[in-house]
Amino acid sequence: MQHYDVVAVGGGPAGTATTLALARRGFKTALVERTVDPPPRAGETLPGAVRNALLHLGVLDRFLAGEHDPAVGNRSCWGGDEVEEVHFIHSAYGSGWHIDRQRFERMLLAAAEESGVTLVRGSSLDALSYDGATWRIRAGSTEMTARHVIDATGRASTVARICGAQRVAIDQLVGITSFYASKGVDDPQGKFTFIEASETGWWYSAPLPGARLVVAYFTDSDLAQNVSPPPHTRERIDAYTLIVPSRVASANTARLSSVIGPAWLAVGDSAVSFDPLSSQGILTALESALDAATAIATNQLDRYAELVTERYRDYLVNRARYYAIEKRWPDSPFWQRRQRGTPAR
Repeated sequence: MQHYDVVAVGGGPAGTATTLALARRGFKTALVERTVDPPPRAGETLPGAVRNALLHLGVLDRFLAGEHDPAVGNRSCWGGDEVEEVHFIHSAYGSGWHIDRQRFERMLLAAAEESGVTLVRGSSLDALSYDGATWRIRAGSTEMTARHVIDATGRASTVARICGAQRVAIDQLVGITSFYASKGVDDPQGKFTFIEASETGWWYSAPLPGARLVVAYFTDSDLAQNVSPPPHTRERIDAYTLIVPSRVASANTARLSSVIGPAWLAVGDSAVSFDPLSSQGILTALESALDAATAIATNQLDRYAELVTERYRDYLVNRARYYAIEKRWPDSPFWQRRQRGTPAR
């Protein structure tokens, strides 16, 4: 039986960053992750502002040495037929990065382990109980006790559900993601992330390290079908060859009925899941992790819950504002659902 101050379940960016931040504060921590190695995931564009979170975690130099591709800005075709551009040169932090998610997660895990976090890889959570003072956790052949448990299981919210919390979703958004390899011709969107609206949803595309491209089509689960990409996205895809067929995953907006409980809290997507249009997933996960580590270190879990609620409400306002811009398909169920207003929860 191993004894820890904190055990986190889920080895994605949120869980790994929380245990890393706590280990740097002197806490004895462990991280349970069901995979032996981070699986390949859709890439992500990180803004330059991520430097702050990486610096606080002590991994900025390691990240900068990771050979992620530069991201010069965002382009969009939204609310009209013209392509608009926002260049990162106008940001105080400069250019961002198109990252290799698998490489990024490996970097975080290595940094956590070097900081003293015990990694329990290749083991799922098999048993969890709390006697009012101590958690007992079993993952595979490993048994542990802890003063606090962190739910970092993503949209599954496994720990929170065991503790009685429920997930509350406000839409049915799904993402249909494919990966492509360059044909050796110029990408018409260059190093830009590109967003393009269509009648039944919207399309995201971004270059990845290794001359690859990720393309995701976001729509509601009851509207999901084979549709042709809109013109600018189609033109971009034509410069690439499909290498990984489409995969469907939930991308809805949802939050837990409670993100904290007696000696537990949820971080990242486990606590609140944002529409990819309005969020910066990894940046939000890292900031959530730093807030969670501070809450545990200072015994202010209630304050952490307030911060999560504030971030969620701000997100809902921004989400509604951005979807309201697109007026080209007033009879489309997808756009009608997002423009009739969604109350904050």
